[in-house]
Amino acid sequence: MEVQSFIANENKLKKLYYICSEDNYLREEFKQKFIDKFVDEEIKDFNLSFVQPGEDYLKRLKSAVQTPPLGSEKRFVISHLEAADSFDKKEAEKFIALLENLAESTSLLILSPEPLDKRKKLYLRIKKQGSYHEFKAPKYSNLDKWIVSRFREYNKKIDKRSIKVLENMFSNKLEILAAEIEKIVTRFPDKEKISYYDIKDLISRERFIEDEEIFAFLDLIGEKKTDKALLSLKEMLNKGVYPLYLLTMLANQIELLMQVKFYSQFTKNNKEIAKKINKHPYPVKKALQRSRNFTQLELEKILEEILTANYHFLTGYYPDQNTALEMIIIKAINY
Repeated sequence: MEVQSFIANENKLKKLYYICSEDNYLREEFKQKFIDKFVDEEIKDFNLSFVQPGEDYLKRLKSAVQTPPLGSEKRFVISHLEAADSFDKKEAEKFIALLENLAESTSLLILSPEPLDKRKKLYLRIKKQGSYHEFKAPKYSNLDKWIVSRFREYNKKIDKRSIKVLENMFSNKLEILAAEIEKIVTRFPDKEKISYYDIKDLISRERFIEDEEIFAFLDLIGEKKTDKALLSLKEMLNKGVYPLYLLTMLANQIELLMQVKFYSQFTKNNKEIAKKINKHPYPVKKALQRSRNFTQLELEKILEEILTANYHFLTGYYPDQNTALEMIIIKAINY
């Protein structure tokens, strides 16, 4: 089932939703559609909270879900969680107790890239308390349909050869694909049908941006060097890097820094951390060095800012994306 269909059929709000998808785009899509359907605009400021993973996670989550709603019957808490199965026995028991004692006035949405072990107590408790669902990025013919539907949202058609080119370059990484599709339709506003010859040069530019360039950019943010960070940003944009692609790359690196910083409390060995988070030791080593420039709270705030902007970019909320990206960076530096 697709995210859109799931939300459309969810007519009675539950106290707990545990949503898993390794695809960040699908997790963000679920979060935004959940908010759009269930969280009234007038109560967002006081009754919608976000809890990011990191230090004292369970303590912060418990505080959020136990806070009563203000001027409303419901309070909503949305939390990103890397892997609940990585809790030790004591933490797992606390987490289960927290979920079992949710107030009727609270609705908790947990978003995780990792599915739960269905043999364990945590999964069984979640199924009993609320809704557990896994969403997978589409493949093969379903991915073809997804790409076609994305173009259709912009009132565009695309030929089969172009679909295959997009799939070959970006596989089923939906966040990157969505950014590429938006770039294509923006470049050809008056064309009803997009052809291979329209896109072949346009989609190749971002392939040249390196992780090192992103890391250097993050260094400038961490060192609070606003002028140099904005200059670096402009240089990347001048190379033809699409703002939404850059935002996606930044989100990926911030998530890596958060993971590495969390595990660095227990070990400074990059190989051990890499094994924990299923990453190659080299980028983990680099992230371990860069994570010292940020507190966990700063990283959480920056990531939330980026994810919100990412959604606004996709929905066309920001007409001038370059300027919007500059404002996001300035805000991140000032945290």
